Amino acid sequence: MQVHVARVGFVNVNSMGVVVDKNDPNISISAQLNTSSDHRLIVDQSIPNTLSRPTVKDYLIAEARDSYVLQYMDQNTIVTYLRNATGGFPG
Repeated sequence: MQVHVARVGFVNVNSMGVVVDKNDPNISISAQLNTSSDHRLIVDQSIPNTLSRPTVKDYLIAEARDSYVLQYMDQNTIVTYLRNATGGFPG
C-alpha cells in the first residue's frame, strides 16, 4: 500500500498568498513585516503534491485527483493512502 505522510507547518505569506522566505536576502524588512502566517505543506521530495508548498485544501484536492484518500489529519501531519480502481487497498 502506498502511503503519504506529509508534514504541515506555519509559513509566512504575502498578501497574494505567495510564500515569503525569511532567509531570502532580497526580501526587505518591510516586506517581512507585511506578511501573515498560513498552514502550508512542507516540501518532501518523495511526495510530488508537496513540491509547490500548497495550502492544506489544495494539497488534499491534488491527492484526491491522484486517487489518494485522507486517512488522518492533525495540525502537523496529513496521512493519505492510495486506493485501487475497486475502492480497496492496492495489492
